[in-house]
Amino acid sequence: MIVWSYGGGTQTAAIAALIDAGVLPKPDLTVIADTGLESTETWEYLEQVMRPLLAKHGIEVQIAPHSLANVDLYSHKGKLLVPAFTQTGKLPTYCSSEWKTLVVRRHLRSLGVEECDMWIGISTDEIERLKPSDKQWVHHVWPLCNMPVSMGYGVQMNRIECLQYIRNRGIADPPKSCCVICPHRRNPQWQRQKALYPQDHKRAVEIGKVILEHDLQSGHSGVWLHESRKPLDEIDFSQADTPELFGCDSGFCWT
Repeated sequence: MIVWSYGGGTQTAAIAALIDAGVLPKPDLTVIADTGLESTETWEYLEQVMRPLLAKHGIEVQIAPHSLANVDLYSHKGKLLVPAFTQTGKLPTYCSSEWKTLVVRRHLRSLGVEECDMWIGISTDEIERLKPSDKQWVHHVWPLCNMPVSMGYGVQMNRIECLQYIRNRGIADPPKSCCVICPHRRNPQWQRQKALYPQDHKRAVEIGKVILEHDLQSGHSGVWLHESRKPLDEIDFSQADTPELFGCDSGFCWT
C-alpha cells in the first residue's frame, strides 16, 4: 500500500503534478495532518488547486485531525515543542514529529493500515534530510529522489526543478507549507502573512506572547518566534534576514 504524506508545499505540488502526468502511480491513501496551526494559505491551495487536480485521478486528500496529537504547544514534561529562539540559541524541533508524523500514523492505524510505503516530499537538494522510518510497518519512500531505487520511479528533482515542473504543467505556484507560528519563517514570509493573512498573524502574535510569558514565569530568560528575540508585533519585517537559515530536520515540514 502506498500512503502519500501530503505536506502542502512545493514538493507536494510537484508530486501531484507527476501523478497528473502519469509519471508516478496513484497512491492508495493521501493524508495531511492538521497541526491546528497550519497557515490559511496552505488550506486555500489544497482546496482551490490540489483537490480539483487530484480528484481527476480519484485521489481524496484525507485530513488527520489535530485531536490525534497527544500534546499541543508543550510536551507532557513541560518542554516547548516549537523550535523557538532563546537568548543563546534555538530549541529543538519536536512539533513536526508530534503534530504531523505521529498524527498521520495514528490516523492510518485508525483506518486499519498494517503496513505501507509512505511517500515523503523531499527533493534532491535536501537529501541529507532522508531518514529511515523508526517503525517496521512504515517504509519511507522519497519519490522525488528516486529512493529507494527498487520502487522504480526514476524521478530525481531538486526544488527549483520541482517548481519549474509545476509551472510547466500549468499549475499555480504553491505556498510554503508551515504553521502560522513557525520560527523557521524568514522575514519575507512573516511580512506576507502579516499583509495577506492578518488573522493568522494575529494568532502568531498572541501565541508568541503566551510562550514568552510562560517561559519567564518558569524562571527562564525568554523564548521568541523570531530570531530578533522580540515579540512579533514589535518587528519590522522589511529588514534583511541574518545570513543563517535554521532548517527543519524532520523531513515533514516545508515540503
